Parts: sequence; structure tokens; C-alpha cells
Amino acid sequence: MNALMDKKKQILIQFLIFVSIWLFAFWGALSSAVDVWLSSETYKHCFFILPLSLYLVYERREELRLVSFAPNYRMAMPLLFAFCLNLVGELLGLNLVTHGAAFIGLVSIIWLCFGNDFVGRFWFPVLFLGFAVPFGEELVPALQDITAYMTVELVRLFGIPIYRDGLYLYVPNGTFLVAEACAGIRFLIAAFALGTLFSYLNYKTKWKFYGFIAVSIIVPIIANGIRAFGIVAIGYSTNMEHAVGADHLVYGWFFFAFVLLLLFGLGQLGREKTLISVHPDEKDGELSTMSLKPIFMLVIISLCFPIYTHMINSYERTDATDVLSNAISKYPDAKPELMTWAPMMASPHETWSGKLNGHDIYVAYYHADNNEHELVSGLNRYFNIDIYTRKNASVEQTPFGKVNRVSIVDVSGKQVELFYWFSVDEKRFSGSLSTKIAQAKSKLAGHRGSGHLIAIASEDLDDISSLFEFEKRGGLADVK
Repeated sequence: MNALMDKKKQILIQFLIFVSIWLFAFWGALSSAVDVWLSSETYKHCFFILPLSLYLVYERREELRLVSFAPNYRMAMPLLFAFCLNLVGELLGLNLVTHGAAFIGLVSIIWLCFGNDFVGRFWFPVLFLGFAVPFGEELVPALQDITAYMTVELVRLFGIPIYRDGLYLYVPNGTFLVAEACAGIRFLIAAFALGTLFSYLNYKTKWKFYGFIAVSIIVPIIANGIRAFGIVAIGYSTNMEHAVGADHLVYGWFFFAFVLLLLFGLGQLGREKTLISVHPDEKDGELSTMSLKPIFMLVIISLCFPIYTHMINSYERTDATDVLSNAISKYPDAKPELMTWAPMMASPHETWSGKLNGHDIYVAYYHADNNEHELVSGLNRYFNIDIYTRKNASVEQTPFGKVNRVSIVDVSGKQVELFYWFSVDEKRFSGSLSTKIAQAKSKLAGHRGSGHLIAIASEDLDDISSLFEFEKRGGLADVK
């Protein structure tokens, strides 16, 4: 009996050692994830994921004595992969990558310490931890387009005249905007998480389990389109007296609550008994512990990654101040002016907007790339989304590299053509990922991944050639 208790203690201690390393290695990712949970209403449910996973294990605690705990050394490779992925995510400044790496690392540690039998029996509580990763914001633009499309088609189906321009929807007596808050991402993520949990608790047949999860994804998207149609229809039929202010949010949440009740009510129709009974005469599982040598090796290797990441991120620039101001000073005719379409960039070190060589331009300069100052970030918007919506977008090829072209329109129908691009180490990029990779290479070379964004309002692609000269003459392209 004492030997059995000693083995249980050893397994628990080994697990806690690796969890401590995991916390140290992924502290940056974990702290940023918690910041997202705290700051965004979309991810408040993430606080409940770990307690729910632990409760799901606790609910089947009698089954734990049947588990054969035996370390799976093969999971050392996924664990090391998670550390590498976290390093890449840190260099690229992609929080989604570091958050995903933290999840992979934790699952690998659980599998490594507790073995195949435990993961085979408790696979759902382990994988359910993935819902603690704040993901989904990347889908907002696509969901906005889907919602706008469904709204227009449903409104036309009921004979109401409607015209769509970008994300603006015009009816004879009013105008509606399919804003980011109308995309339905909160409802989609919440329904996906709840639907997955509901499916696990109520189904054991595979097609029912996965089928209900699929339904919990599809139904919220369709429901959000119907909700948006209802708001437009109510606004139109009441001459814009209702469903156009804060009350449309109330209508929306009541509608979503009804949809959830309907969804889970239908799910009860095919409910199956999923609890596993444990017979008292069943033989207890065997216990095996890890030897000290592989533990020591894994600890040493695991510690190398966060230390190296810290070394790269600890270098601070002291020689790159007022870079953009110095560049602008070389153009006496440059006139500062606020642009209504100006991009909404998060925490740039320097910005300037105004007229340069007769063109309306905006420049955001980042002396370094880190978690607080990101040239490419999900928080950045490359035009003023409070005033304009995107009508269409494309990538244009120029002799100096690829640039983005986007047509934006305001509520009055005024259209603006924008060109914008990113520059890192004298190279121009149109894509976010290629820009991040260039910044990562810069940081690996001992620099800080400095870069800038330039946007110009123009309908002629030839007009941007003068800005390429501005980058070179102003010295923006030379600072690393």
C-alpha cells in the first residue's frame, strides 16, 4: 500500500515539475491570453474552461483507479514542437500561435506523464482545454459579409427594396451598417463551446456527437443572418422608430437565447446515456513512473527555449528615435492634416498624416516589434472603420513590390481608393504573414524588426511611386 502511494506521489510530482516548466516557458502566452479574456466580452467564457475540464474528470473520479498510469516518452517530441512553435510565435508576434503552442504543450505534458490509458479515457476533458485559447476574431470580416448577404437576400424575399454598398444596407427610409459587433462571433464561439460540451454529455454515437457539434456551428451563423434581417425589417416597417438604437441589441440577445434553448431542446430528443459505471470488482490499473534521466534531459532542453526567447526580446533600441519626424523634415512642402480615412493602428511609436507631394498620406512607424507595439496586429485596422466600410479589396503588382488596394465607402456613399503596404528592412510587403516573417528574420539577425505602414488616398497606381522615393530619401528604409 505504501509503495502504491509513493508511486502516485512520484507521478504527481513529475507532472507538477513539467507544469512548472510549462508555466515558465509559456508565461508570456498565458498572460496575454488572460489579458484577452479580461478585455474582450467574446472570451469571458474562457475563465470557465479549466474548472469545467477538472469537473469532468472529477465526475468520473471512480474510474481513475482503473487507469494504468505509464509515461509515454513519445510525447516528448510534441512537447518540444510546442516550445519551437512558441518561439516562432514570439518572433512573429502572433498571439494565436503562442496560445496554440501553450495548449499543445499542456496536452503533451498530460499525455507524457499520465500515459495513453488516461488520455484514452479522459480525452474530452483534455481536448476541451482548447476552448481556453482565444480564437475566432479572424473570422469577423467573413461573418460580416455572410450576415450582409443573408440580410439582403431575406429582405428582398419579403419585397422590401434594399441596396448594399460595402457593409452599408440602404432601405427607402433608413441606413443600416453590418458592424463588427453584428458579425455574431460572440454567439458563434459560445454556441460552439456549449454545443461541444452538450454533445459530449449527451451522445456516445459518433455521428450524433460530431453532427451536433456541426449543428452548433451552422445554426448560430444562420440565426445571426435572420436576426439582422429582423432588425432591418422592424426598422423599415416602423419607419426607423424601433430596432435602430440600443434596443436592437436587446432584441438580438433575446433571439440568441431563444435559439440556444431551441438548439439544446432539439438535442435532448436523441439523448443517450453516456455515464460509465465502474464495477467494484474491476482490477486497479498499474502505475509506472518516469526515470530521472529523461526527466532531467527534458527539463534542460525545455528551459533553453524560453531563455533564448527572452534573450531575443530583451534587446532594446536606443538609436532609433524620431525616425519618421526626421524623414518628414526633409520635405518642406509636407503639410500635416488629419485624414478621415486614416488607419487605426495600435500603439505605433510615430505617426504622421497630411499632404506630401500633393497626395493625402498616412504613415505609422514602429521602432521595434514586440507585444506592445506590433506593425501587424489583429487590433490594427487599415482604414477608419468608424466612418468607412470596405467595398472591395485587391493586391496590385508594382515595379517596387506588391501593394494592397482597397475601396472604402462612407454612409453618404462617398468612395475613397486607398493603397497601403508594409516595409521591413528595405522590402515592401502586402501580406500580414510575409511582413511578420520579415520581422522575425530581422530579429534573428540581431535587429528589432522595425518597420512601417504607408497608406495613400489615390485612384492612380502611378501616384504611389513618389512615396517609394520618400521611403528611400527619408531614410525609413535604412533603419533596421
